[in-house]
This record gives sequence, C-alpha cells and structure tokens, in this order.
Amino acid sequence: LPQIAFANVGVVTQQIGKDANISRDKDTILVSEGVGINMNDTITTSKAKLRLTFEDNTKVSITQQSKLVIDDFIYDPSEPGTGKLAMNIAMGTVRYSSGAIARNNRENVRLRTPTATIAVRGTDFTMTVDEIGRSLVILLPSCPDDNPANCFTGEIEVSSEVGMVLLNQAFQATVVSSTTELPSEPRVISINPKDINNMLIISPPKELPGGSAYIKQADEDNALDEDVLLFEELIQEYLEDEL
Repeated sequence: LPQIAFANVGVVTQQIGKDANISRDKDTILVSEGVGINMNDTITTSKAKLRLTFEDNTKVSITQQSKLVIDDFIYDPSEPGTGKLAMNIAMGTVRYSSGAIARNNRENVRLRTPTATIAVRGTDFTMTVDEIGRSLVILLPSCPDDNPANCFTGEIEVSSEVGMVLLNQAFQATVVSSTTELPSEPRVISINPKDINNMLIISPPKELPGGSAYIKQADEDNALDEDVLLFEELIQEYLEDEL
C-alpha cells in the first residue's frame, strides 16, 4: 500500500510471469500489478513481462530479460503543452506508445539506448537492445482504442552521435550498432502487423555487417507470450542492400 500511495508517475498495469523488481534508492521492490512507478526507478525483468501505464497515458511494455530506467517524468494535466519524459532502455525489448506528453510537447520526449536516442513524434515503436548495446528500432502504426479504422503512423528520429534517420512509414526499421556509426538506412519490413505488434527480443546476438543481429519474434497469440519465431526479414533485406 505505501508503494502505491507514494507513486506519482505511473503504475504496473499488467504482469505475466514472475521475477521482476524495481530498484529505488537503496531498496529493491518486488513487482506486482498495482505497484507504483517513481521517477529514477530501475525496472528489471527476469522471467516476467510487464506493462506500465504512466499518468499521461503513455504505455510501455517490457519483455523478459530487460532493463529500463525512468530518468525523468514531469506531467501536469492542468498545464497543456508542458511535461517531460525520458527513459533509458539498457537491455531487452521495450514497446512504447505515446501519451499526452508526446502529443502536446513532443520535443520533450527522449528515449535512449546504449547506442541510440529516439525522439518521439507521437506514435508507437519498439526498441530492442542486445547485451553489447546494439539497437533495433521499428516504427509501428498507432491504433487508438485498438480500432484499425483509426490507425495512423507518426514519426520518430533515431540518432547516434554522428547522424540521424527519420522513420515515418509503418514498419520501417533501423539498426544502430555503435554511438560512433550512423544508423542504418531505414527499411520497411514485410511482416504481419499482428506479429510485429508483439514483443521483440534479441537472442542470441550475432555479428553481421552493419552491426545487425538475429531477432526473435514473440508468439502472435499474445503480446506477452513466449518468444518463439525467428525474425529474419530485416537482416535479409539489410544484407542484400549491403552487397
């Protein structure tokens, strides 16, 4: 109860599986549905998958073996056009769905991985990071209320220290292998939307030209089910363009 009472940025709204925790100051909090999320929390999953809902209705899904840090969150619904959100995805797969902050003050939303920075323009996307920091970012269509008739595609900027690419088509993807290398040229992935809406996880990391990696795709029956399908389309297209 005290954890819920003092949370002021969000809450765990879904958990499947066990072994997830929050590091807060010097404390370690066992995660369960209803536990509050505070700024500066580090959320680590082992065998569990989580969904978080923030005060501005930003939604974040975290798959197994992932680590997410809430760097900053400021939101006051009485002051439209204000707010700030910053997160650091250290490892694993995170899916992000924009809330009020991104819609009203999009320049103040920044998500980071060890090799990339993503500037949000009000949309959905996934970030997958392997243990050496290589990052795969895929832009997804946004479908309010899960109504296909209302789907639209926003845009995101994905950058390293030396350059940036813009993703503005549904299912476009880019790989960022190092902070000192340009993100790969965006490629549109031919894949069933029902599949790409699921979590992605890099397993295992595989050295490929441009720092690409083999990607496993989650089972389509549930976005939080076991990862079972090898996702090779991006790698194949990327290699063909390199040759």
